[in-house]
Amino acid sequence: MEQLSQQIAKIASQLQQEGKEPSLALIKARLGTATMSPALLQAYQAWRTGAVSLLPESAPAVQAQTEAELPKDIKADLARIEAKLDLIIKKLGI
Repeated sequence: MEQLSQQIAKIASQLQQEGKEPSLALIKARLGTATMSPALLQAYQAWRTGAVSLLPESAPAVQAQTEAELPKDIKADLARIEAKLDLIIKKLGI
């Protein structure tokens, strides 16, 4: 179960890096599991609730990038998200 939980956490992290929302169907597809098993569902739910996190690998830790080091596409995405947030706040009257 622990190994399955770590696999799910790793796949979910990969999906998030690809800009996708990790769902049970996407994780199941990446695992290659043909049928829904109770262990898979339980491990997925544990990851969703935050009970399972990805254990660091033996590779050196990646340092957080400053805003100046972010690629241009990420900066553009951030600007777009901030603009949408400003619009939402304006519509809510906050």
